[in-house]
This record gives sequence, structure tokens and C-alpha cells, in this order.
Amino acid sequence: MSRTRIGVLGGTFDPIHNGHLTAARSVREQLDLDGVLVAPANDPWQKKTVATPQQRLTMARLAVAGMSGIDVSDVDIARGGQTFTIDTLADLRKLHPLTLFSFILGADAFAGLSSWHRSDELLAEVSFIIVTRPGAPVPQLSYGAHDLNLLEIPSVDVSSSLCREKARREESLRGLVPDAVADYIIDEGIYREHR
Repeated sequence: MSRTRIGVLGGTFDPIHNGHLTAARSVREQLDLDGVLVAPANDPWQKKTVATPQQRLTMARLAVAGMSGIDVSDVDIARGGQTFTIDTLADLRKLHPLTLFSFILGADAFAGLSSWHRSDELLAEVSFIIVTRPGAPVPQLSYGAHDLNLLEIPSVDVSSSLCREKARREESLRGLVPDAVADYIIDEGIYREHR
């Protein structure tokens, strides 16, 4: 019997946007994964967030509602404290011991992988799916025999910082985030007060 194959897309998701969702869908379809888990960080140690962990979790759940094969995990938020990818994957393995997990990240994040907490162990333990944009420089995969997979996905011109800035200026987020996420940001006034 073959094991379930799941991609894990971790991050701050402050807010989650259509680029994240395109990555999740593209990886799942191109690699024929059984699913993708979006895992918002609780307290990301290399970034500051504006929205609370619960708000970011809610936005992620709103974003993936109705998407086939894509779900949200609250594993990092339930654990609390600082979020390290190695802990995320360890907890997911405990919850789903028969599942093969791969970690999805952008080429820009992969370039800084050596600065991650216990990065050597992480590289030895998990398969990485590195997503890049058409026409973007191909990252150097200089980690020897580790399990690294490079995947080109459609380009989506959006970033979380752009979404936060537009929300701060009370400009429309339509087309940048799912409508339910845009409505939630407006209703909660999440980014409006942070100038």
C-alpha cells in the first residue's frame, strides 16, 4: 500500500494571498500529491507579523475553503511559542505517521535556508519542493545529495507586504486575495491601524 504524500506550505501568511494559493495548487497538480497543508506560523522567529496568529489562521481557512486537496493545519499555532520548521514537520509526523511530507518554499526562501533553525537536520530529514517563477533565475541547489525538487509555477504578481499596504490605505484587495479574505480584512480592520 502506498503512503499518502502531502506537501506542507508553511509561512506567516500575513495575509495569505493568491500567490500562495497558486503555489499550493500548482505543486499538488504537477507532483500529483494527495494534498497540500497550509501551516501558518505562530511566532515566526525571523519575521514580525501584524495580524494575530488566530487572524492569520482564519484567513488561511477562508482562503482554502472549497479548494480540493488543500487544507489548513493549526499545528504551529496549537503548539504556541516560536515556530521552527523542524518542529512543524516533527509534529505533523506524530499526527500522521504513515504520511510522507515534503516542505514547499519559494526560491527566495530557499536561498536563506542555511540561516534556519537546525537547517542541517532539516535538510537530512525532509524532501523540499522549491518553487520558482517563469523567467526567474534558477536557484543553485548546492546541498549535495539532499532531496531537493525544483518546480516552475505560474507567476502571480502579489506579496503580503503589498496586500498590507493596500489594506492600510483602504484600497481594494480584489484579485490579490480571495474575496472572503478581503472581506475579513476589511471587517476586522486588521492592517488599517498599522501605519
